[in-house]
Amino acid sequence: MKLTVDFTSQGRMLEGTLFLPEDSSEIFAACLFEGSMTGATAQVTERLAREVSAEGFITLIMDHSYFSEDELAPQPWESPSKRLQDIRAALNFLENHASVDKDRIIGVGVSVGAEYLAQVCQEGCNLKGLVIVESAMDDSRNLAVDHLDIPTQVVDETHLDSAVDEIVLWARTLFNGGPSRESAIRPDWSVSDK
Repeated sequence: MKLTVDFTSQGRMLEGTLFLPEDSSEIFAACLFEGSMTGATAQVTERLAREVSAEGFITLIMDHSYFSEDELAPQPWESPSKRLQDIRAALNFLENHASVDKDRIIGVGVSVGAEYLAQVCQEGCNLKGLVIVESAMDDSRNLAVDHLDIPTQVVDETHLDSAVDEIVLWARTLFNGGPSRESAIRPDWSVSDK
C-alpha cells in the first residue's frame, strides 16, 4: 500500500511516500530510503522502496526541503545541513509510526544519500544498520563506512532486482541476530550476479 504522508522539518511541511506491507495491522521493521543529490535517482529509490516493502518492510522516501514543486525555492538547491535535519525528521516520523518497530529501522542510501545517512548515524540516531546502494561511479562506500559503529552492507545498483533481494536478506539477517559489524562489512553478495 502506498500512502502520502506529511511531517515537519525546520518549520516546513515535508511530503513523504510510505509503503506498507499488505497486512498493515502488524508491527514491522522499517527502512528509511535516502536518494542522491537533488533527488536525481528518485525513480531508483522509489522502485527499491516499493519492492522492499512488498517483502514485508515499511519503507519511507521523502521529498526534502526545496526539492520538487516548491515554487519559492531555487531549483535545484542542496543544503547539507537542512538535508540532515530533514533526515532526522523522517526518522522521527518512522520511530513514532504505530506500525513500525522503532528498534528495527535501517537506512538505505542511494549514492550520496548513503553519505548523508552515515553522517546522521555518526551524530547519533536510532538506525540499526546502513545499506549503501552504489553504482560503479560512486565512492559512497569509502566516504560513509569507515567511521560507523553499526553494521553496513554495500549493494550494487546495476541490477535492481538483485539489489532488492540483497537489502531484504541482509536486513532479515541483521534483525534475526545477524552479523557483527566486521562480518557485515566484508561480504559482497552481488558477486553471484556477475
